[in-house]
Amino acid sequence: MSASKRIKVAIIGLGDIARKVYLPILSVHRGVEIVGVMNRSFTKVEEVMHLYRIPKGTSSMKELLSWELDAVFIHSSTESHFEIVMACIEQGIAIYVDKPLSYHLKESIEMVAFAESMNVLLAVGFNRRFAPLYRDARDWIAEKGSIENMSLSKHRSKLSTDSARITVYDDFIHMIDTLLWLSGEDVEWISHGLHMNSSGSLLQGYGHIRYGKNKENFGTISTHRLAGTDLERVELHGHHRSIVVEQMETARRWEPNSGESIRTFGSWDSILDRRGFTFAVQHFLDHIGKEPEQCELHAAHVLASHELAEQILSKT
Repeated sequence: MSASKRIKVAIIGLGDIARKVYLPILSVHRGVEIVGVMNRSFTKVEEVMHLYRIPKGTSSMKELLSWELDAVFIHSSTESHFEIVMACIEQGIAIYVDKPLSYHLKESIEMVAFAESMNVLLAVGFNRRFAPLYRDARDWIAEKGSIENMSLSKHRSKLSTDSARITVYDDFIHMIDTLLWLSGEDVEWISHGLHMNSSGSLLQGYGHIRYGKNKENFGTISTHRLAGTDLERVELHGHHRSIVVEQMETARRWEPNSGESIRTFGSWDSILDRRGFTFAVQHFLDHIGKEPEQCELHAAHVLASHELAEQILSKT
């Protein structure tokens, strides 16, 4: 895109994530013009149009596709992704869609294949790839060499009533994708499994992998859904360096003879910056009009996360 031209976008789906994350980011972005919004409930459309002074609103996909657009941000239900994404690809519009692409691997594969055949940028919002402390942790170990061992966990204190499939794709997939991103995506499962209650809700899950050129490195992911608190933790080791990041908020580093160093954020750093949303959106915007595979969030790059999620579920 031209540096002077504002990117014309539409937002589809006006639920919590759109209102808490993407509308606040896009509405103040100097390089973006929000042309319009779409939602099944037109009451929500009118509310958002008024609040953000957005000129157009609709409940019709056909009407939205008649607008002059460079990109769409899709924050509707996961079940609706396939139909909406395929329609936007057909029109050649760049797409940023919430993870997961779909709860069904077959649909995810079909969306990726169609986007590639049309040379359309289809990006999936795995924000942790852009969380500053995760990127810093990866890069700090990389100064000495590869990450030789990693352990990632994401625990919840409130049990979801959703099926294990929904929980794996909605939540545990964050750890699956972060594991792949940190390991370089060339992984081999050693073991994995899920434990569910009688209603089919996920109680806990795990996965052990080997990765690296000769599969000499090891990684673990885990989740427990009846923990004492909500906790996300990433622990990396390699070449006499160790780092632990908790809640994407605090990083502790260790090296022999150097003691512990701590990094955190200032009070002025927004939660959207800390969790990587702002930088993920900017990365997507920067790659509109370029070769899709150059985008780190390109669906072809994150399809493996969906494939591994499906492998974990296949043992249940």
